[in-house]
Amino acid sequence: MNTSQTRLVEELQELSLGLLDSNTLILKQINGSMLCQFLSHGLVNYTVMVTSQLLATTLWQLSSLGIIDGSDFVVFKNVFSKFCLHVKARQLYAELGVQQPNLDLELQNLLAA
Repeated sequence: MNTSQTRLVEELQELSLGLLDSNTLILKQINGSMLCQFLSHGLVNYTVMVTSQLLATTLWQLSSLGIIDGSDFVVFKNVFSKFCLHVKARQLYAELGVQQPNLDLELQNLLAA
């Protein structure tokens, strides 16, 4: 059974694999999903299709017009475990029906930490 929680966790695990040998992340929105292409020295070396709308939206908010590279990529790579926790918490809050008005502010603080 592939629930939204298991799909989210699987997609986060796939993203973590792409971070290992990459230095750029390109995001492309395709038919309600997001194609994440990890680049190393200009060549795509890993691809992940994100179908979780929450994860896709959160990734897009972190990017600059669909691109995470340079120092932003290094920061994203270093705080990825915190990013995962943040996304999982947002998923849980959404399932519980709890309103969290400061989520976008918290996401920016996560990257600044």
